[in-house]
Amino acid sequence: MIGAWLLRFGLRVADLVARSLPLALAYGLADLLGRAWHRLAPERRALVSANLARVCAATGRPTRGRSFQRLVRRAFEDHARYYLEVFRLPHQPIERIGRMVSVDEWETWQPVLRSGAVVATLHLGNFEPYGAFLAQHDFVAVVPIEELRPAALHEFMVARRGTGRGVELVPLSKARRPMVEALRRGGVVGIAADRDLGGDGQAVTFFGEAATVPAGPAALSVMTGRPLLVAACWREGPERFRARAWPVEAALSGDRRADTAALSQAMVDRFEEAIAVAPEQWWAAFQPIWTDRGRSAE
Repeated sequence: MIGAWLLRFGLRVADLVARSLPLALAYGLADLLGRAWHRLAPERRALVSANLARVCAATGRPTRGRSFQRLVRRAFEDHARYYLEVFRLPHQPIERIGRMVSVDEWETWQPVLRSGAVVATLHLGNFEPYGAFLAQHDFVAVVPIEELRPAALHEFMVARRGTGRGVELVPLSKARRPMVEALRRGGVVGIAADRDLGGDGQAVTFFGEAATVPAGPAALSVMTGRPLLVAACWREGPERFRARAWPVEAALSGDRRADTAALSQAMVDRFEEAIAVAPEQWWAAFQPIWTDRGRSAE
């Protein structure tokens, strides 16, 4: 009970500080905290370094030396910036948040979304502002969410991602029916799919190594006939973001299991393109990703 009270109190204090500070000072504080985290968490630093080394090896970047160490340190700073934005953005008008985002080829993708689509996203940059952008254009995406522990943290996060800001959150354990219904009526479903929390998802090759990812996005696309897209939203500066979408296409055979596997691999290929733009912003790298390093855990 005392621990839950302290957590709620701490979240309220952090919320007050984050929204009260001037923009430059708030981001400066986030960077400072990220650097401290990088210095004081050797085991997490080793995991992030190992994960980003695989990305860098596959994308032709250095995997050791000063430039690589700067990339790893920047990953901690960017992850701290994400948390800062989680605190700050809900206190701003949704119209202002939407203006923070520039979306590549929006005129191409808007009619696709209007007809219903599965959108697979990544733990990359910050996708929350893109939700506000979609809300400005009268979209509400059905999004499954894992129930966090402790409950106070879950309540806090839901309050900042809930209905009215471009998403309708549904518990992951009860999400299948709402997602299918949304797609069949021409709606949008958004699923973060670059981490397999259970470790029992679809087998894929990710940056040249064996991994698993949630099968849900591909399976929903196969089941409903709606297109599958990958979308990413990178941070370009303090409260400035750029979003882009890719089509996910694969030769389909009519065999649901095989088609789900093919679409999942094509989805991961698009994930690689998105991560390669800014590997330091891929905060899924703070958890195990590849099968030779154990299951991913929150």
